[in-house]
Amino acid sequence: MFVERVVFGALVDVPLLTAVFVLMLVFRRRLSRALSVSGIPSFVMYLALSVPLIIFEEQIDCEPAWCGKVLVPPTLPFLFVEVLVLGVVALLVHARRTLRVTAAFALYGVIFEILVGGLRGASPLVVVVLAPYVALGYAFISLLPLSVLLEGREESLSDEATIVSPSGSSPAADQGLVLYTPCRGGGSELSWQQ
Repeated sequence: MFVERVVFGALVDVPLLTAVFVLMLVFRRRLSRALSVSGIPSFVMYLALSVPLIIFEEQIDCEPAWCGKVLVPPTLPFLFVEVLVLGVVALLVHARRTLRVTAAFALYGVIFEILVGGLRGASPLVVVVLAPYVALGYAFISLLPLSVLLEGREESLSDEATIVSPSGSSPAADQGLVLYTPCRGGGSELSWQQ
């Protein structure tokens, strides 16, 4: 039964996870900026940040066999590998939209849970009722880490932009300025601004 698989009961667990998710959604840019300042590479921060979020989410949505009995859930390694693959794929495809990647991961999570996870074999009514909550769980563990990975990377690239004058003299001496911005592929982008 669903009520047996939650820590405090559905009336506390669902609003708790939802409220924390909404706070992360609203303040994700500020949080990712604050975490990006640490000097830790964004991918390492992405992975390190996902671990406590996975533990928190799995402690709320725990299985009866280990619910309230272990500090680190046994599902941590599996979810960590999923988050690792998500980060690698997001970097390889040069993803820019955190919310789109989070939504895609949430959809993947629902499909995964229906095919091989906790919703396997459940009645269609149970799947329809629990699918949004499962999607919220997957979005919860990926939103803030993806913000640090994708939005932190975008800000670091924009911080590297420098102003160079066309003749090599001071920018104030020239009429126009050239904005030099390093690109992801190792090249650069030049734009003339008046």
